[in-house]
Amino acid sequence: MSKSSFKSFAWCATDPRLLMDNGRCAANPQSVAENVLIDPQLKSRPVPTTAWWQNLVIDAGCDPIVPSPYTVRCLDTGIVVSSPTPHVQEKFVASICHYDWTLHMPGCSRHWVSSYDPLSVTVSYVQDGQTSDAAVTVPLVRGSAFVSAIFNQPARLQLSTMHAVLSVDTSYGPGTAVVRLNSGSVWLVACESSINIRQESVNEIVSDEPVCGAVRLALVSNAGCSSVADENAAVLALLASRDAVPVGGSVSIEAIADDKAKFTLCWKIRGSGTPLMYTLPHHQMTSISQDSSDFRWVDEVAEHWTSRGRMRAALSCQWQWIEQLEPLGFSGQTPLSEDAFVHLRQLVAIDAQSLTSDKQSLPRDPYFFGKALSRAMRIALIADEVGDTASCNLAVDRAIDWLEPWLNGTNSGHLVYDTEWRGIISSAGLVDPMADFGQGRYNDHHFHYGYFVYAAAALAKLQPEWAAER
Repeated sequence: MSKSSFKSFAWCATDPRLLMDNGRCAANPQSVAENVLIDPQLKSRPVPTTAWWQNLVIDAGCDPIVPSPYTVRCLDTGIVVSSPTPHVQEKFVASICHYDWTLHMPGCSRHWVSSYDPLSVTVSYVQDGQTSDAAVTVPLVRGSAFVSAIFNQPARLQLSTMHAVLSVDTSYGPGTAVVRLNSGSVWLVACESSINIRQESVNEIVSDEPVCGAVRLALVSNAGCSSVADENAAVLALLASRDAVPVGGSVSIEAIADDKAKFTLCWKIRGSGTPLMYTLPHHQMTSISQDSSDFRWVDEVAEHWTSRGRMRAALSCQWQWIEQLEPLGFSGQTPLSEDAFVHLRQLVAIDAQSLTSDKQSLPRDPYFFGKALSRAMRIALIADEVGDTASCNLAVDRAIDWLEPWLNGTNSGHLVYDTEWRGIISSAGLVDPMADFGQGRYNDHHFHYGYFVYAAAALAKLQPEWAAER
């Protein structure tokens, strides 16, 4: 989801005039003005939707978010940190989250999102009786090897876990502890303050002195999910970056040729040194290490398992790489053989004839309708490519007939402009948060509307006069 700016996405202000003429504007029951999970200073501009951290600003704001490699829940009294493990079944793979650690925020009773950028979101914790001054700020930065909390006001360190604490090794120096759990995982706790950390109970570690500044938590190894030959080397590699706390980041994309682009990710740091960050497989397949002079892989630290693949650690303040851009077009890039061409003409004619003329039998939600619409236009494009004009025209006519009720707002699941979050949602999603895969909560809009955008582009190519009128 990361691009050069938020302006590329549906979470920006949508022009309500697109729907105003038909009276299709409504206020989402999830009020922005009354939302106590958003810093009031952020409400003067559109609040992001479909963001990876949106769970922080809906309902109680305590559902999990995934900055990767960790999963984090923000409660009013602290944060819950989990290193997900895989649950593999024949037809799916799921991430299982555990209450590995809860970092308690003493005296705090509420939290809210206080800032965000393309690579991070910051959550502020406020103590009882306070209105704005954050006792603790939690910068959740995508890819950070640590989950960090910055204690702006002194408080006693308190960490609890759903597991049993087997040992607490404080031999790496003041403010540092390596904690082994009965789950098989080993964690590092690194505090900016030179405090003594000890085990309080079977599932809790604490400090006797107050902590101030950064408190950082990182996985050293996880049974069955990582392979670290030398646990001590992993701890030392993590500690080498303990003072470089990522608090945000920026993304830029620069076209350097017609078929090449330069991608740059810059990390904003609190403290000194170079941050330890985790890369996803698609980062690892690029020339990132060659194009960034300060970039260095750190394989002493365990790889993290995620549903997107294993994440590999690296030291760098900036990631930069060049990618070859694939040509964009409506037709295939590989020429068809004569036999394949003939066979494809036969198949596309059958598929075009299968497109229903009964609009009542079509899906009523934007997701499945969008899939049906984009399929019809893909059939039209293929028919156009193989020279089957009749099948192309049939598919285009079907798509237009299906789409007109959606454009006019006469279908049963018509779209409305949400005056609260300033986006377009389904009428069903407006009244039921679970309807249409959470449409009213801006879930998966890039999927839902991506089908519409694809179909609209194909219609503009094949029927430019019709598209121009709309």
